[in-house]
Amino acid sequence: MTTTDKQTEAIAALYTAMATQGGKRTVRELAAEDRATYNRDAQRRHREKKRASAEAGRPEATDEAIRIALSDAAILLLAVGGPGANAIERAVHTAFPGRPGVASSTRMRARAGTLRPRMLTPERLSMPKP
Repeated sequence: MTTTDKQTEAIAALYTAMATQGGKRTVRELAAEDRATYNRDAQRRHREKKRASAEAGRPEATDEAIRIALSDAAILLLAVGGPGANAIERAVHTAFPGRPGVASSTRMRARAGTLRPRMLTPERLSMPKP
């Protein structure tokens, strides 16, 4: 038996083993109701994992969490008048055309502390860096 024949035989055996793998199917192959149940459970597990990691002080880097962190940084820069605060104010002005007072009131609310960061809290900012 040549090497090619052995490889072909091994691949055929692997394919057979995978095809008869205890009747496991992919999510796409599930019935609509079973797929919906699977997706609900997966979403629940994902939310539990996110909640647990957030409570442990290590939130997952999801798109939503990144957006919150960026908006918090912008709020903090507006509040202290840090570098880039004017650019942030211009961006807010651009985001709300026809409403010229939104940008300045946003800066005033950030300075007054009524527009608060959600993720970058004083406790988190004072934590030592790992």
